[in-house]
Parts: sequence; C-alpha cells; structure tokens
Amino acid sequence: MRIRIGTGALGEVVVPPGEAEALGLPGGGEGELVTARGSFALVFPARGDEALAWFAGSLAAVSVPEVTQFLFTSLKTGVLLLAFGEGRGGPPDPERLRRKSIYFRDGQIVFASSSDRADRLGQVLRRAGLVSASELERCGLLVQSGRPLGQVLVDEGALSGGQLYEGISLQVKEILVNAFVESEGTFAFLEGPAEERNAVKLPQRTRDLLLEGMRRLEEAEGLVRELGDRRTVFARTGNPVRLLKPEEEEFLRAVDGRRDLVEVALSAGLGQLFALRAAAALVREGAIVPVPRAPVPPAVPEPEEAAERATLRTGGPFATYRRIFARVHEAMALANQDAQARLNSYFERLPARNRSVFEGVRFAKDGDIEVSRVLSNVVAQGEYRGAAARARALEALEDLLAFALFEVKNCMERGRADALLREVGRMQMGRA
Repeated sequence: MRIRIGTGALGEVVVPPGEAEALGLPGGGEGELVTARGSFALVFPARGDEALAWFAGSLAAVSVPEVTQFLFTSLKTGVLLLAFGEGRGGPPDPERLRRKSIYFRDGQIVFASSSDRADRLGQVLRRAGLVSASELERCGLLVQSGRPLGQVLVDEGALSGGQLYEGISLQVKEILVNAFVESEGTFAFLEGPAEERNAVKLPQRTRDLLLEGMRRLEEAEGLVRELGDRRTVFARTGNPVRLLKPEEEEFLRAVDGRRDLVEVALSAGLGQLFALRAAAALVREGAIVPVPRAPVPPAVPEPEEAAERATLRTGGPFATYRRIFARVHEAMALANQDAQARLNSYFERLPARNRSVFEGVRFAKDGDIEVSRVLSNVVAQGEYRGAAARARALEALEDLLAFALFEVKNCMERGRADALLREVGRMQMGRA
C-alpha cells in the first residue's frame, strides 16, 4: 500500500478496507504507530489481549543471514517480512519495493512467497532445467484467475505432480537464499501461527540453507569486488563471440549504458547473484565494459590493519552476546560462587568443530568474554571470510549460550532461572 501523509485530526488515520483487515482492524479500530523522527517502524492492533511478539529493523544494521540465524536457533514460529529497494540514492519507491515473506515453524522454514520477478515459479523451474523456455511461454498464455502456472504446467503435461512439488520446494529455497545476497532493505518478524495451507517439506534443513546462503553471499561479495560495486553502470561493446547462457543473454539485453547493475538485474528479472555472475562473465568476455564515473579525489589507501578490523566488525549481535554473557555470569554468581568455573567448563570438552574457534577464549572474573577473538579465530582458519565468517562465529556463540543457559537452570532457583531466560530473550530481540 502506498500512502500520502498529511496533517489532520489527532490520532486519525484512514486506510483502505483491505489494508485495515490485513492489520487486524476490519471496520476500523484503535492501533499503535511506533515512530522515530523521520520514520515509522510498524503498525499493530491495540487490543485488550496480549499483542503478538515482533521485532523489526534495517538490513544496514542486521543482515538477512543474522536474522535467519536468530530465528532458527531460537526456534521461532511466525513470518519474516523483507522489503528491498532499488535504484540509486534517495528513498525507494514503495510501489517498486520487492517484498518477500518467509514462514517459520519452530525455527524451520516451511514456506515463502515473493514479489521479485527472479523468484517466480517459472524462472525457478527454467533455471533448474525442469521446464524449457518454450514450454513456459506456451503454458504462460493459458494462465488465468483460478488456474495458476503450476496447475497449467501439470494439466498440459509439461510437469508431473511430483515435479511441481519439487519445483515449489526449490522456489521456497531460492526465495530465502537469494535474499541473503541483498544488502539494502528492511525486515520485520511477526510471531504467530505458522503458514500451514501451502507448507512444503524442504529437502534441506534450515541450518543447511543458512550455510548455502552464506556461500552465495561470499560468492556475491567476491564478484562485487571484481566488478567495482553494485552501482556500476555497464555499456555494450559489441556482440559476444560465444553462445551465451540464458541469464547472460537477459542481462546483456537490459544493458543500456545508463542503468546500474542492480537496476539491470531488476529489468532482466534476475536475482542479484545471477546478475553478478552474468556481468562478470560478460566483462571477462569483453561484451560489456564499466562506464567511467566522474573523477573523484583519490582516497587515502586503507592500511591492511584497518581493512582487517573492518572484516572483524563485532558490533550489533556480537555486542549483544557479550552483554548477555555478562548478565548470565552476574546472575549465576549471585547464586553460585563458582560461576566463572562453571561457564569455563564448556571449553574443557569442546566438539571438534568449535575447538579452534574458541582458542584462547575464556570467561573473565567479571563475566566478560572476547567475542572479537571468536571472530578473529574463524577468519584465521581461512575457510570463511566477511559475512560468512560472522555467521560462523555467531553460530559458535549461540552454542556457548545454549550451554550457559543450561547451567543457569542447573544452579539457580527455578523462578529466578525462568526470569533470567525471559530477560535473555528480550536482550536477543533488542528490548533490554
């Protein structure tokens, strides 16, 4: 819904009936608007019963992988709403936002939907080789209200029922992992009943999807470095000398010397990773070249140490883990004099995959722990870099937190332990 904000009667907002129903306010009613200067975050019903839990934010502060990791490890049930903008500079046009909805049940992904052309069922089926471009074009002409593409493909014999189910499962997976590559947008998670009507059984568990998504993000970051950045504008130089892949053909057709990489990807109906792959291949082929930008004053080269510190950014969720561990130690110390020893016992019998990650990391007497050391250990192993390294370090810290909360329940009176666990939950969601 696109709205125009004006001034009028205090506390009065008018929305279309369909949107009011979506907000849980059919026929009107009272609601609450969470605001900050220059922006607003979320509208939700003000009712007598307890409101559903939610949290929201900007992907500039918390990435899609970090949000997904939290929902997975905390066994959340509800829907994650993502919105991605497009174009260069300024606020995005609400009518052109690409929106995704990812449904969780007990931390596992059960369904997803998307308005992004790159995530449409036909595109996913074609990329997977399940349906040819000609069959898609033929069956696409038969789609109508009440008869979606999937049903048409089965009715026309282009797919079996089993292949369609496989394709929908693959579409759900692609909606998620393609979102990992996005770097600009917003998110909101609404806790509540899981989507059951369209739920599918994915062949991969959420943990495996997280790892695959991080591999795609790492690949995308490497391609961005190769191409300059996501806002690079390309121009055609001539016809390529080899037969192009379908994604490369679509990308090349959309190149006009004015639109940047993100805009070309959207115009061609490609996800950002597929667009990055196509752009890199076409640049290497010499079929396209970056358009020179207006000269800017030369930047002072960043020292190697500063670059490494940028890779090892430990704000955001890392700072939250550090606060949580300090709070858990404080509460345990009041109930047990051996809080430090009990927490450090985790490191005595570490599983093999976490030994090198926690090398040199221990709880201090005041409960402080070097979360930055955890991340630097992951980077030093050489297997993960950038966002993938952050995700691996956060996974290890989540394992440590699970042990710490287990110890809380062992050494503290039940009522106080439950209260602390609720407090930790609020800290994880940024509410404490």
